Amino acid sequence: MKKKILLPTDFSIESLNLLKSILSQNNDGWKYDIVLLHGVTLTSSISELLFFSKASLIQSLTNTDFEDACNVLKNKYASHINSIRKDIFTGFTQTSFNNYVEANRFDMACIPASYKLQIKSSKSFDVVPFIKKSKLKTEQIEWNMETLMPEKGRLAELFFRGVATN
Repeated sequence: MKKKILLPTDFSIESLNLLKSILSQNNDGWKYDIVLLHGVTLTSSISELLFFSKASLIQSLTNTDFEDACNVLKNKYASHINSIRKDIFTGFTQTSFNNYVEANRFDMACIPASYKLQIKSSKSFDVVPFIKKSKLKTEQIEWNMETLMPEKGRLAELFFRGVATN
């Protein structure tokens, strides 16, 4: 059985804790098609739009640590993941977001309960308000953010959160 899930992201390792929480709680045999969505305001310059590339924009927003963390999650939870894809939403209105949701046929969206996305680019925006206002079934996910291991790195923190350490 497959489910297509929408997850907001700021392309940080911390935002992948949302995905990890979903995958670690999957006990009912679902395989997920996961879309990591980031909001970006496009320029109004015609010449820039002529040479616009979604792939190069996504590449400029991500970093190697984020890509490594995605690959580790894909490998660790391979039995639960059908696909993981990064996408951007460039609309301005709730109607355009609703059309995006309908066109992609999402089954549900998961949003962080207390974590606030860290918007780093001046052109980026938070898609969580759009998700909350949509008709899409939405689930708020909380994860333990207390375990900090700066000596091991942020990628290691993704996997040790919620695990007792001595």
